[in-house]
Amino acid sequence: MRLFAVALLAATALLRAYFTEPDEQAMRHAFDSDLAEGVKTVLDYVAATEGPEALARIREARTDAFTIRAFRKIECHPSEDKPGHYCDFLVEVDTIAGPIARLAAGRFYAGPRGLAFDHDA
Repeated sequence: MRLFAVALLAATALLRAYFTEPDEQAMRHAFDSDLAEGVKTVLDYVAATEGPEALARIREARTDAFTIRAFRKIECHPSEDKPGHYCDFLVEVDTIAGPIARLAAGRFYAGPRGLAFDHDA
């Protein structure tokens, strides 16, 4: 009986994540995590192809640093062909070169570590 209850709770959580529209704070965190992972991938590539000196120059110049200054959810609708929701949002990112503001869109879905963002949606 306990196993059934645990399975039922897990299934309920998965269904809720699948059908529930993401909130703005969770979307901001997912977008930030995706951007950080993209920066890490670029830094790993630079280190592998150009060496530690090139990586040190990037870090010294702080061109790898960013901060999400603002994030505003515009609208979301369920994705038609994949799990999650396709959402439009406004984001402003601070970089060493200055702020970048843009209207963006992508799919937010329940990933293994919480809400995840797919910018290629």
